[in-house]
Amino acid sequence: MENPPVAYDEKKEIYIPQPTRFWILNKNLRSKISKLEEKGWIRKWEENITGDEELFNFFVNLHNKEIEKRKKFIKGKNLPDYVAKKLLNTGIGGIQDFEKKPFKVKCLHLWTAYHMGDPEFKNPIGEWVLEKIQKL
Repeated sequence: MENPPVAYDEKKEIYIPQPTRFWILNKNLRSKISKLEEKGWIRKWEENITGDEELFNFFVNLHNKEIEKRKKFIKGKNLPDYVAKKLLNTGIGGIQDFEKKPFKVKCLHLWTAYHMGDPEFKNPIGEWVLEKIQKL
């Protein structure tokens, strides 16, 4: 499911930045991905990406592509500064310092959701997860 990068809370009358556009809603799929996370695959992917310059640059470019999409979304909208700051200074899933090593994966659900949700965001983590969970 895709979400817009900004939500409005009518009760509190505030805008809330949403740095994650895609979510895994299927309980079975979420559960299988969680099992991979429990086996330490977040750390393993972080190590792999940090140690492979080409892979690191690939993921940094995905974060930057997401920021460009957000720029287009917020252009011309009268949003509070804190919303624009959050959306234009954090990567996919709100990951900070995504251009620095060690690389932060955050979670496998995030990268799988982006892999499935937008053809421009196909990525090795999402591809690997989908292959791996077929065997679970």
